[in-house]
Amino acid sequence: LHQLAGIYAQQGQVEQAIALYQQSLDLKESIGNVQGKAATLNNLSHLAFQAGNTAKALDVLRQSAQALGQARSFADLFTVLSNLSVADQENAIPYLAQALWLGLRIQTPLPDLVNLLRFFFNQVPQGDELEALLATTALFVCGARGEGHPQLNDLQTTSIKLLAMAAAAQGIQLESMEALSQWREQQQLNDPAVFLPRLIQRLETMVGDQWVFDPGQVG
Repeated sequence: LHQLAGIYAQQGQVEQAIALYQQSLDLKESIGNVQGKAATLNNLSHLAFQAGNTAKALDVLRQSAQALGQARSFADLFTVLSNLSVADQENAIPYLAQALWLGLRIQTPLPDLVNLLRFFFNQVPQGDELEALLATTALFVCGARGEGHPQLNDLQTTSIKLLAMAAAAQGIQLESMEALSQWREQQQLNDPAVFLPRLIQRLETMVGDQWVFDPGQVG
């Protein structure tokens, strides 16, 4: 059913594809295949977007996120949460906060994590302390996870630019890397034992009661 639905979707027969995906979804629910359910829901959301039914697409995408959380498929959940933060503008911040909270705890690909941090940074009110927390976390994960990564230099450059922007938004003009390092030290942004708990607390406050997965299940 799933494969046949995919063929219909490729041929542009959206209604037939949706009907088959729905049958596939019912079957997977009946046998308790949570991972398969999440994959089918994800495909249904793409078709709903394609058909112009944004409300339906977002609802299905949220169901997909919930199913992935139940299946503890956290890498896929990170991707779906990131997609939700872009697609659902009204609830972007809670989804961003959940995606980042999760991404910091699992082996998220470094470019995906830094890009999420950069996107999040751009959603934050200028001058908010969260800007600096996000920027310094980007630089931190480059150092912690980036050894040997082919994009490391570019990702570090992006992170440093974010830090400089965060400082400038607070009225601090930094003329050199040494000055940037000194500012990080003064703000305790060079110590992950200090800035990571501050960031996590902000993220959890932003999510509030809108978790789409159980954070207690994440190791």
